[in-house]
Amino acid sequence: MAYLYERRVAFADTDAGGRVHFSRLFCYVEEAEHTLLAELKLPVLDGGGWPRVHVECDYFAPVGMGDEVEVILIPEKVGSTSVRWSFHLLHRGQDVAKGGMKTVRVDEKGKPVVIPEDWRIKLEGV
Repeated sequence: MAYLYERRVAFADTDAGGRVHFSRLFCYVEEAEHTLLAELKLPVLDGGGWPRVHVECDYFAPVGMGDEVEVILIPEKVGSTSVRWSFHLLHRGQDVAKGGMKTVRVDEKGKPVVIPEDWRIKLEGV
């Protein structure tokens, strides 16, 4: 299964060349993740959180201001304390970037905690 998030590139996302700065694409993925969690009624911040412990990305094509970008987000593996996400960004059906990230559910002290079973079921159902 997959979650689709659409976003228009804003001027503030671009660099001096008028293209989206590579790091902003990670922000688009994070926006997609937070929107998905909200739709699933799972907290982003509730004293704890979901910090990234690993991120990787390959870039294929630039996008610029005003372009529509589709973010396809997939929770590939829901572990006991972590989620391994894959993501794919597209513009007009063309590959922009592909990658993955691992997030860990932590408590208010930043210590990993077990993801509740009902949360796991929701994430696995995406």
